[in-house]
Amino acid sequence: MRRNVCVRRKSEYIYFPVLIDLRKFPCLVVGGGKVALRKVRSLLEFNAKVTVVSPRLSKGLIALSTESRIRIIRKPYSGTYIGENKLVFSATDNREVNLRVSEDCKRKGVLLNVADGPAWCDFILPANVKRGSLIVSVSSQGKAPFFARDTKKKLAAILPASAADVAELAGEFRRRVLSTGDGRSQAEKDKSYKKFLSTDWERILATKGKRKTYKYLEDILRETVEMKDN
Repeated sequence: MRRNVCVRRKSEYIYFPVLIDLRKFPCLVVGGGKVALRKVRSLLEFNAKVTVVSPRLSKGLIALSTESRIRIIRKPYSGTYIGENKLVFSATDNREVNLRVSEDCKRKGVLLNVADGPAWCDFILPANVKRGSLIVSVSSQGKAPFFARDTKKKLAAILPASAADVAELAGEFRRRVLSTGDGRSQAEKDKSYKKFLSTDWERILATKGKRKTYKYLEDILRETVEMKDN
């Protein structure tokens, strides 16, 4: 009897989604054009420490340097510029440069992302919708970035700006539930979370404002404690 065997091709990439603290992983961006600027802006949104190396720089990158938000090296790429950087982004359309960056990163054990070059990538970047501490990421595993970007736009259209405040409330609610020290079981904690999730926080924020909404949060916390006591 013949068995169906699934063989994975070498060209198929499977990337594990993960969130990292970029403050601990300084980044080098190779390139000075629009793609590099887009990468840099995305990294800065997550508090990354960024160095850009390129003999030519866009006005946007120069402006970020003037504001002391990034460090720039106005020279052609050299492997010595990797230095202590933990993540490297090659954002050039020069195949020779990309190849040199790839070889240098492999030798130094540094993770690399190459714009539109999945064969060189150790990691890829998802399309993100950011609402405060709430991050929704979309990825096609590098197969169809245009589709991921379109999906991101659709999600951004339905995810309100107030989601940032609701995420902040949820974090405070969880912190208070975990710090009560009253010996609650996991089932009792889950009931508290369910109460939070069943509340229309967007409406409450819109009608009561942030300060009164936090007062309402206190009432719910008190109510869940009384539910346990009873």
